[in-house]
Amino acid sequence: MIRRDAARVLSLQMVAMVLCAWVAPGELCAQTKPAAATPPPAGMQKLVTEKASFVVYVPKGWTATESAEEGALLLNAFDPGSRSEAAMAIGSQPYLGDAVGASKAVLAKTGSRYPDLQITNSKITRDRKKVVFDGSYTHPQKGKREFRSWIGVVGGVVTCTRVEAPAGRLEAEKPVLLTVLSNVRVMKGAFASGGGASKVMPLAPHQLRDGSASFQLPQGWKCQDFGKGSFIASDPGDTSSFTVGSAEVLSPQLGVRVPGAVVAPYMPPHQAWRLLTEQAGLVSRLQFEKVIPRQDIVREMARGGYTAGPVAVEELIYTCDVKGRRCKGYTFGFSFGSRLGTNWTFRHMTVGAPVDQFESLVPTFSAMTQSFRFNERWMANYIAQGTQRLRQLQQQTASIVNRNAEDIRRMMQAAYDERQKSMDYIDYQRTNYIRGQQDWVSSMEGGTVYHTDSWGTKNSATGEYYEGQPYDYVHFKGKNPKYNEEMTPIDSRALWERRIRSQ
Repeated sequence: MIRRDAARVLSLQMVAMVLCAWVAPGELCAQTKPAAATPPPAGMQKLVTEKASFVVYVPKGWTATESAEEGALLLNAFDPGSRSEAAMAIGSQPYLGDAVGASKAVLAKTGSRYPDLQITNSKITRDRKKVVFDGSYTHPQKGKREFRSWIGVVGGVVTCTRVEAPAGRLEAEKPVLLTVLSNVRVMKGAFASGGGASKVMPLAPHQLRDGSASFQLPQGWKCQDFGKGSFIASDPGDTSSFTVGSAEVLSPQLGVRVPGAVVAPYMPPHQAWRLLTEQAGLVSRLQFEKVIPRQDIVREMARGGYTAGPVAVEELIYTCDVKGRRCKGYTFGFSFGSRLGTNWTFRHMTVGAPVDQFESLVPTFSAMTQSFRFNERWMANYIAQGTQRLRQLQQQTASIVNRNAEDIRRMMQAAYDERQKSMDYIDYQRTNYIRGQQDWVSSMEGGTVYHTDSWGTKNSATGEYYEGQPYDYVHFKGKNPKYNEEMTPIDSRALWERRIRSQ
């Protein structure tokens, strides 16, 4: 849905944060979902829900209900006496990312209903397709509750299961609750009719010509390659699309007018999207169905050391006219401001299709967006070439406002230096997470750095290596192998600059 004018380059900051923003602590335990289905135990009765979407076996006296909500089917089986519950939801939504993104969306909705929601023991698999976490909250009528949830994404279909009981009773009730969940059956065709789901189209790998990014596309789709991680992919009829790109906007206070350049004050993503698409003549009659602020990602970026300027992140669901046809779109947008106030950048990942086709394409769209990856070697080259691009930008700016060119060059250089430091630190975090690594600082050894990987822990000063448990990435908790001290993890930008970057 978005053409070349608005599709240029998705920044390294955006990609790194999309990859790392929702990292939960630890590794997923062996049991990532309820046990496999077994024959229903004696004493349990078979129930078919109201619309025959689910068949479930529950103890006598229990009740099972079904409902539909935003493209998902929900099952709730509960004991009126003990107030224990086993729940399942299956649906399809265009989440950017994976099960972690789906978990964030689920928890955001739950947190809006129950302000005292607390999450503990959150764990994920390395492929980020499964998440498990424990939690508690206070229900207005039922009182204090505790629960465990499992969330998984396969082929764009999100499955959420949960066991829940009054506080202090979950462990005792868990065997019965897991037995109920293990015997749930989703009736054939029920999900398609209730949630509008369909199968993921066959996908084939695709890589941009400059090697900057790779992703998967349905067979027969064409791709306009703009390099630097930017592209527009569309179906043979040019009605459905997948786009990654960005647009640079000049701030009015810069006091210049450049032919073809957009001049506007800093805007959040939904306002920026309307401005850029309508001003370029790409869409008309744009109407937002949902604007979902993602303050969680903004906070993660701040904790990750991003200090180049203000950031706003939003998920956008909307309808608009494209080439005389009513279409529906989903955009994950980032507005990156500048501390200097001279310019700002809008970056996005977008999927869109005609309104009558969008819901059926959601699983395919989800699989496509999840497949998007930046090439690590290209990212390194991109950073190395940054100085040259900055010099070119400085020359262009100087020709426009030569009376204060020297001041602008100094400001742009300072902004670039700061941004590059942030990018380096974000890349360090992302690489460590993907590879299963962690660095630690020993105060008793004068700041010596210990490096943990999937096989063990190494003293970077002496070369001493401690192999296997408990020194590998999964099990090592930071206790110095030689001295009685708890070492400090390198998880802040300040510590990284002092102990890693400066070495």
